[in-house]
Amino acid sequence: MVENNNIVLLKCVSQNYEWGKYGSNSTVAKLLKGYAKECSDIIKETTPYAELWMGDHISAPSKVEYNNKELKLREYIDMVQQEINEKSTQSSIRGEMVEKRFGNDFPFLFKVLSIRTALSIQAHPDSQLAQVLFKKYPNIYKDPYHKPEIAIATTPFEALCSFRPLSEIQSFINTMPEFKNSLPNNLIKLDDCKEYLKSIVTSLLKADVLLISNNLKELNNRLNEKKEEERNELDKLVLKLYSQYPGDVGVFFAYILNYVVLKPGEALFLGAGEPHAYISGDCVECMAPSDNVVRAGLTPKLKDVDTLGDMLTYRTGRPDLVVPQQRSDLSLNNYRCYQPPVDEFQVEYYHLDENCKNINVYASKGPSIILVYSGNLSIDNKSNQSNNQTLNHLHTGSILFVPANTEYQFILSDSSPVSIYVASVSNRIFNKNNL
Repeated sequence: MVENNNIVLLKCVSQNYEWGKYGSNSTVAKLLKGYAKECSDIIKETTPYAELWMGDHISAPSKVEYNNKELKLREYIDMVQQEINEKSTQSSIRGEMVEKRFGNDFPFLFKVLSIRTALSIQAHPDSQLAQVLFKKYPNIYKDPYHKPEIAIATTPFEALCSFRPLSEIQSFINTMPEFKNSLPNNLIKLDDCKEYLKSIVTSLLKADVLLISNNLKELNNRLNEKKEEERNELDKLVLKLYSQYPGDVGVFFAYILNYVVLKPGEALFLGAGEPHAYISGDCVECMAPSDNVVRAGLTPKLKDVDTLGDMLTYRTGRPDLVVPQQRSDLSLNNYRCYQPPVDEFQVEYYHLDENCKNINVYASKGPSIILVYSGNLSIDNKSNQSNNQTLNHLHTGSILFVPANTEYQFILSDSSPVSIYVASVSNRIFNKNNL
């Protein structure tokens, strides 16, 4: 057991990307207000609050108040670990298996996203390609790591993800003249589905910009001429994307990628090479802490067409949702564990109410981050009873770091329900190593 296993509050950073929701309409802003009351006067209604970052990413590390100093999370972990080592104990605040697998790097980046306008159509490289890209283009691809991610909807959440069934794509080519006219006349259906889809994607991305712009303008005009009741959901999506990114080739990807609307509690896992774009809504997101993004559209940023064309999986069909696991002692309403097929992370959801006023949280063998998404609660640190550590008056926006091998309990503070998300290293690595 870690001797110094205090649970500590984190001070976290928001990102003000242009696609974020403005001011108090943003969940990120609401969490900031809850975390620090003084932020209430700082939140600006004309500023977009897009992302809340929780972790130790070099671009926006979380911080800890410790011994009257404000330390980056990594600095805090290193300092506490040094204190532990000086006492000659054989324990690790990161967890022994986590250190063996990830070294001193924090294994995941935990986020909240609040989306007003669509993010870019993008995909992430696998570990092997990430190393190649980092070596060849270090100014573009900033690290040699892969970037799998999970998005858990907290509101209705729109996204484009993975390729539609080939028959649907062919149908759109045949029935949408503006789409067809943006592709080469000699584009033929190949027997190899992957090569055929690759030819469509690369042809669109390499097409003349003016051709794409004119065809999209014609498409937008034609759809606008339809009566409101005649427009289907895809028509409305295309009009929305065009209004946000007029003339951008990414608008045509609505006919290539699956359009999904997640309900709150549903989750998408996005592995290497899967094209996707988040369109609107709020989500909790967890990922490997990498910045590697290869973009295709709905963005003014660099589009690395050749790299993207080669790296996509070209898997067709509806994307698979992550099916949450349940604890035998709790209902699905009070607990869900989202465990994608990667080692870096998993996300657990806890819900306290009048019928479930406290929940014991099993000790993880790696570090965790707690986000109080809504409500008021206390946390009783059961692994630190010698110091009687109970954290009271936690509320919406409270964020905490939990060392490895720490068992604790969530306790409802009042009659209002509480929603909590906990990101941690996936149990997969402990199970497969029998640790």
